[in-house]
Amino acid sequence: MKRIVLRYSLLLGSLLAALPLVAQQTLQSGAEVRSTDVYRLRDSVVVEMHLDLSAMEVESNRSVVLIPSLEADGRHFELPALEVMGRRRRLYYERNGQQHYADTPWRVIRRKQGEEQTVDYRTSLRYEAWMDGARLAVTEDLCGCGEVHPGSQLSLQQADVAFRPRLAYVAPAVEVEKRRALSGEAYLDFVVNRTDINPGYRRNPEELARIHASIDTILHDRDFRITRITLRGFASPEGTYRSNARLAEGRTGALKSYISSRYGFVDTLFVTDFVPENWEGLRRYVAGSTLADRDGILALIDSDREPDDKERAIRSRYPEAYATLLAECYPGLRRTDYRIDYTVRSFNVDEAKAVLRTRPQNLSLDEMFAVAQTYEPGSDDFKQVFDVAVRMYPHSEVANLNAACALLEQGLAEQAQPYLDKAGDSAQAANARAVSLLLQGRYDEALPLLQQALQGGVKEAEENRKILGNEE
Repeated sequence: MKRIVLRYSLLLGSLLAALPLVAQQTLQSGAEVRSTDVYRLRDSVVVEMHLDLSAMEVESNRSVVLIPSLEADGRHFELPALEVMGRRRRLYYERNGQQHYADTPWRVIRRKQGEEQTVDYRTSLRYEAWMDGARLAVTEDLCGCGEVHPGSQLSLQQADVAFRPRLAYVAPAVEVEKRRALSGEAYLDFVVNRTDINPGYRRNPEELARIHASIDTILHDRDFRITRITLRGFASPEGTYRSNARLAEGRTGALKSYISSRYGFVDTLFVTDFVPENWEGLRRYVAGSTLADRDGILALIDSDREPDDKERAIRSRYPEAYATLLAECYPGLRRTDYRIDYTVRSFNVDEAKAVLRTRPQNLSLDEMFAVAQTYEPGSDDFKQVFDVAVRMYPHSEVANLNAACALLEQGLAEQAQPYLDKAGDSAQAANARAVSLLLQGRYDEALPLLQQALQGGVKEAEENRKILGNEE
């Protein structure tokens, strides 16, 4: 006998994923597909159908076999079949020690003619990536005749079993005034016991050029405005404390006058300070040195002696080490620290887009976030904004979280991990960490993080949690 096979398809895609039920469809045998659902549950794909067999006409010595299958990209995977038997056929196979003739039936049903009869079909199989866009097809063997005939295709429901993470990006706090600073150290050379600056003396041309470069960088940018210049001078401990205080203060004042005269800055722009003797710098040098008398010198530095007494004791007790300090350490202790504080003007979104490409350091995090909102989520431009933001603000929890979210949307859990490590403890960060674990198949570890995110009001966590089913 020929086997007649009719095939019907339930398409799985993404267009109608929001529709949980399908319109009722009637198969050739009279069976009605009332609803279907195909969804992801951890590492499995679950297929559910609600069938009404009430209108089926099955001859007493016949069977109708419904064989669901998943198909995509040339792959065909048959699911357990459902066999509906007439009365005599069922008795025949029971008497002969067989329950069915289909290869792998999920369930055998005896059709009771004239009675209401429904079946809830449910099966699961291990998830594979090819199933993301698969079709659910139902093949009907109507009479066991053995001949296969192409059937019609019924579009009942569209869905997608791929896990698409839902991430919660965080809008950074608005930076009302963008304050920035440039800092440096100047090691100017002075004639012994003098405080005036000779621009051409020894290393001074190079040291002054470094200060000029810092100031010019800010002055030549139309988006910047200098708000303060702070100078702090240090002297080395040799000589008397009183003399060193005079030198440190005078040399700091001399640098202020030099900068002021060169650029025409008003006096109120400056804040000056001085440290008569740089004992802190001396201690760092000695502690990191290989001097034979290192411990003895450190004990004197840390003692409660007056500065002049300390310096004399080091000079007299450890003359060889002192000579080394004079030659190698003390010149570096004589310096002036400078800091240039400035503000950066605010940018509208269109301006910020251009600045992001050329001078991203001039943007605040909230300005970058505003730019990102103009792009399609997941697009290259969208992802680039968060990549730039985290490079400009590597210690910001918000920048790290948003950079991690952009990577997790691409399924890149491993690449996102360094940013997740610095993303803080917010509910949004808990959701992102849970997504990373879900992408890695570490479902049990993800659950408590999703619960934490839900408690924190992150609605995206509820969507992510669906892959775990109804677990508490």
